[in-house]
Amino acid sequence: MSDVRYVTLSVEDQELKTACGQLVRAYGGQEAAGERIQRPQQHVSACCHKRRDKWLRIDEVATLESETVGHAGHPHVTHLLARRGGFELVPTPTIPATGRDLLILFARQSKQTSDLAEAVLDAHADGIVTADEAADIEAAADEVIATALAMRAEARMIRREAGQ
Repeated sequence: MSDVRYVTLSVEDQELKTACGQLVRAYGGQEAAGERIQRPQQHVSACCHKRRDKWLRIDEVATLESETVGHAGHPHVTHLLARRGGFELVPTPTIPATGRDLLILFARQSKQTSDLAEAVLDAHADGIVTADEAADIEAAADEVIATALAMRAEARMIRREAGQ
C-alpha cells in the first residue's frame, strides 16, 4: 500500500528540495536546523524530501542562509531562485568604500582582465576547453566582477559624500 504522503514533484521542485537539503546540511543537519527554526526534525526532513509536498518557509530559509555564510554553495536556495529568474549572484565587497581607492582598483581590474584574457586564450590553445580550464576562466571572471563591484561601491561613496 502506498503512503499518501508521497507525491511526484516536478523537476524544478525537486531541484528546490535539493537546495533546501544542501542548506540544512550546511547548517549542521536536520536536528540543528529544526532547533534553530523551532520546528521538529521530522518537519525539516519532510521539507527536504523530494517526494514530500512540504516546504521551508521563506523566513526559515532566510534564517538558515544568514547563518551558513562561508559554506560551499551559500546561499543555497537564494542562488537557485536567482538563477531561475535569470540573475547571477556575486558577492559584494566586504571592505568599506572610502572613495579614495579608485586608482588602485582600476589597476587591479586591468591586471585581472589581463588574467582573464590569458585564461581564455590558454583554454582555446588546443581548440578544446576542458572542465578545469572552464573553472579557471570562471574564477578569473569572478575576480573581475568582484573588483568591478568594489569600484562601483567606491564611486557610490564619492557620490554620497558629495550629497548626491
